[in-house]
Amino acid sequence: MPAEVLVMCSACGRPQSAARRRCAFCNAELPEAPLPPRSSLEASEPPAPSLPGVSPLTLDLGNRRALAVNDTQLSFQGRPGGGPTLDVPWARVRRLEWRTRPYFEALGLLAFTVPGLFWAPTQAVRLMAFAAGVIGLGLAALYRHHGLRVELDDGTRMEWPLGMALKGSAREGRLTAARATLADVGRMRGVPLAGSGA
Repeated sequence: MPAEVLVMCSACGRPQSAARRRCAFCNAELPEAPLPPRSSLEASEPPAPSLPGVSPLTLDLGNRRALAVNDTQLSFQGRPGGGPTLDVPWARVRRLEWRTRPYFEALGLLAFTVPGLFWAPTQAVRLMAFAAGVIGLGLAALYRHHGLRVELDDGTRMEWPLGMALKGSAREGRLTAARATLADVGRMRGVPLAGSGA
């Protein structure tokens, strides 16, 4: 297997695979670099079918997360330094599901509310317990988690955490726009995007 050739993005300075046309981080066009010669086994494989009309596109999800789509694959980039980019060939994607749910984890604050209200030794502790419950309910009502489930042709399911957003915020707007774009690209690929949650 030939070694991967890397180039530096002229816009953000991050190393990228020379096989990419655009930077996975800032979507700037990458400088050209000589690619390693293909092995005889790779040369004998038929090229992946291209999708006309779909140029490489990075969908900014906010909080340094991004989905990248092109004519051959779907990629997810979490926080830089938090792990490698996850790449899935479109030919292997059988189903996509965008999952949205309330921020249920915030309801954990209620664990302090009930004991605090009934068994707290002072009024100040009772007040703090009540405030914790109100904050927990407010966070659960105002924030939503977004995730993408990618199901492959062999039955494997991948869960990509796209992040959390306040209802009506600019970040939720980015996630909504990314969802619409992914639905369009998936439809062109014959992979409809299902949805669950609010």
